[in-house]
Parts: sequence; C-alpha cells; structure tokens
Amino acid sequence: MAALYIRWHIVALISGLVLFTIGVLYILPNYASIDTASGTNVINHLTGRQSNNNDEIHLATVSCGQPGFSGNMDYEKPLTLSMTMMKSAALLAMKVLNLHIFTEEEMKPMFQEQIESWPSSVRSRTNVHLYATNYSDQLPKEMVDEWKKWYKPCGSFRLFLPMILATKTDAAIYSDSDVIFIKPIDELWQYLKHMNEQQVAGIAPTTGHALSGGEDNVNLIPHPSGNIQINSGVMVMNFTRMRNANWIIPEVSLPGKYGVELLLAYYKKFKDTAEHDQKLLNIMYHYNPELLYKLPCSWNFKNNFCTSDGNKCDDAEQNGAGAVHGISGTFFGNSNPTFKGLYETFAKYKLGDDVNKRIYKRYMAYLGAYASQTYCGKKSRIIVNTLKKSLSKVSFQHEKSEE
Repeated sequence: MAALYIRWHIVALISGLVLFTIGVLYILPNYASIDTASGTNVINHLTGRQSNNNDEIHLATVSCGQPGFSGNMDYEKPLTLSMTMMKSAALLAMKVLNLHIFTEEEMKPMFQEQIESWPSSVRSRTNVHLYATNYSDQLPKEMVDEWKKWYKPCGSFRLFLPMILATKTDAAIYSDSDVIFIKPIDELWQYLKHMNEQQVAGIAPTTGHALSGGEDNVNLIPHPSGNIQINSGVMVMNFTRMRNANWIIPEVSLPGKYGVELLLAYYKKFKDTAEHDQKLLNIMYHYNPELLYKLPCSWNFKNNFCTSDGNKCDDAEQNGAGAVHGISGTFFGNSNPTFKGLYETFAKYKLGDDVNKRIYKRYMAYLGAYASQTYCGKKSRIIVNTLKKSLSKVSFQHEKSEE
C-alpha cells in the first residue's frame, strides 16, 4: 500500500508539472514584462523576435506633457497623439516592430496600460521599450533647464537618440507624435538601403520645390536638386554612421563626431537664430550636406503640400502619401478637414476591429461630410488610395464590434 501511495503522489506531481508548463506556454505569448535593470522600463512581448534581428524595424518617438491653460500639465493629448501614431505603424507593419518611447515618469504607466490593451495579434509582433527623458544624463548641469525649455517640452531630446540607442540598434526611424502612417513602415525602413556610404540620415524637404538663397545662408542645405530645408518630423537614421562620420563644425579646424560636444558647439554658436532643434539640424546639414539623404516628401506629407498648386509633393501625387504629418495643429481645428478626419479616424479605431468598416468607410464618410469642397479634399486620393491598398494587407483577425 505504501508503494502504491508513493507512486500515486509521483504521478500527481508529474501531472501537476505538465499542467503548469502548458499554462505557462499559453500565457507567454501575451505576457509583458518590465525590466528596470538599466534604469529603463522595457515591455518585452515575448513572442517577438530578438530586437537585434535585421528583419525587425525600430521606431522611436518622444512624448511629454504640455502645460495646460490652468497651469496643470496636460498628459492626455500628447499620449493620444503618440499612441495614435504608433497604432498606425503597428497596424500596417509587416515585420516585427520595436517601439522606443521616450517620455516622463508620469506618462510611463499610461503608455504601458494603453499598449497592453492591444490585441495579442498585434502585441505578438511588437516589442516596446520605455525610457525616461532625462536631460541630466546627457548634458552638463548648467544646460539642462535651457534645453528642456527649448521650443517645446522635451522636443530636443530626439537629438540624443544616436547615443542613447547605440546598444539597442544600429538604426531607427524617428517620428513626431502628430504623424499617421498610411503605408507599411517597412517601406520607409528600406530607405536605409538607398543611402550611399556617406549618408547618415534620410529626411524629407519642407517644400516640393527648390528654395532660393545664397551659399552663405545657413538655413538652406545645398542639394543637387536645389537648396532645401528639412522637416525633422520623420527621420530615417543610421546611428552608427551618424556617430562615426566626420562632421564639420563652423570655425573649428578639425571635424567632430556626433555627440553632445558637437550638438553644444552648434547650439552655442547658433542658438540666437535656431529657435528649435529642427532649425539646428538644418544648420548642421548646411555645413555637412553630403551626410544627408533627401527622403521623398511623400513620407512627410504635410498640410502645406495640400493647400494650393504652388507647393506640391510630386512623389505623393504620383505614388500616394506614406506618412501624413499634422504640422501646425492641422489634426485639430478646421483648417484642413482631410487631415483632421484621418487623425480622428485612427484615434477612434480600436486595434482588432474591422479595418474596412472602422477606418476606410468611416474616413470616406468624414471626407464626404466635411472635406469634399476643400482643396485638399478634392485631391484626397493621395491619402485614400494608399490607405485602401495598405488596409487590404492587414493580416490579423479582426474582432466583431457594434456601431
């Protein structure tokens, strides 16, 4: 009897271990862990492949609270903007997507909660990394407050990405929060292969035509197609090349390497005219034009490309927009219903729902009601045709939902 009793307990123990293992294997695909060993919160969705895999895409963004009218910090608007941008990228991405989110401590749990609400079909191909926008780790103490307040809260922090992400990835796409991707971000990632051996970043021009001005105008970047200025709302960056390149510094005989010293050298010389970091980047590439790849304007399709015939983005006219950028608040207000409707459609969309019904048809209804008589509405095919094609490739099984 004793032997039988022992054998029964052994069988029970083995059965329990088997059931436990099955349970763990079932839970793991949807599990999100937080690693704070390096001072960085990392939500690592375990079904995603390793983040150093060449088949993966890296997307970085910076999001901080904004002072409200009553003096309180507004976290909801920047959170919603950033989540909507990342939602559009995650929805259409064909490969594993690594999201690098730089934000304030107060917003970290907000991002975590939002992303963990995504369906497993999206989370299974998404790795999420949360970082603190800590200027003290990047700058001399006397410069911290000045850079924090430069133009808008933590907007300049993106300049540090090539150093901060050096151990994470060799390259990344940076996107402002007020961007909606309507083509798979995989196509944008491919532009890393279009750059020659010298070029360190791909950034789109602000206009669809060359700008007039002399060689001494530091706000203009000389290019074979004519002078350009860049909009840094979407950037494809090769971090390794950025750090290894020799950057010319005005009035300094020897070139420097990309890093805090280089950034501060440019900032101290041009801070009276560079009212924001985008202007500083324009000046840096003015002196180093060979390092810049001119990204097609369709990947930064802004409001000023959709207001008159005087400034067209030819690439978007021919091939459709890839990313729509709501500069100057055009995702809000009534200045451009075509842009506002696109943002509101994606903001309301819940990942997992029917994309044709909840995105395409809803957006078309909005255009018909509010944008059909506007200049941009009459050429909305630039957005609509691309969006329809991209949504047809969405592979996850949508969940049924009621209107």
